[in-house]
Amino acid sequence: MIGRGVSYCATCDAPLFGGMDVAVIGGGNSAFTAVNDLTKYARKIYLIDIMPEPIADPILVEKARGSGKVEFFPEHMVKEIKGTVRVEGIVISSKGSGKDRMLPVSGVFIEVGLIPNSQFVKDLVELNQAQEIIVNCNCETSVKGIFAAGDVTTVPEKQIIVAAGEGAKAALSAYKYLMMSERE
Repeated sequence: MIGRGVSYCATCDAPLFGGMDVAVIGGGNSAFTAVNDLTKYARKIYLIDIMPEPIADPILVEKARGSGKVEFFPEHMVKEIKGTVRVEGIVISSKGSGKDRMLPVSGVFIEVGLIPNSQFVKDLVELNQAQEIIVNCNCETSVKGIFAAGDVTTVPEKQIIVAAGEGAKAALSAYKYLMMSERE
């Protein structure tokens, strides 16, 4: 149901859900940023989090709680996204009681964070604690001649347009590196 109610980007898709009820899955900064983006558009937001307490930055949590639009479901997990042509609801289950509940929503924003696909370079270039490839503003890694771009890097704001721009920068940096290497 991606593109028919399921989204991985509230920044991109929140305006499409004006006046509707939606669910956000997650409890970290990604989820709470999505919730706060959605408060401008959605009528009601259900936040479903498998953890007992949010792990997001307190300022993000406070803003969401103060919006008056968010209903929190800690220690719950999503069992099913329902719908035929578009999302019509989700079934959530309480970790404690095992009891299921149907929430009628038009949108589901999956915001559980990302695990960078960096394992193939883990022994080659320097990674941070989140396993992102550390790059400078020229997209250079810790190894001379190796460049990286996109969501796998430490560049903030994991958005397609940002990744595309970083890809162009990395290509230009690699080109300059190769041209300088030729002269040597």
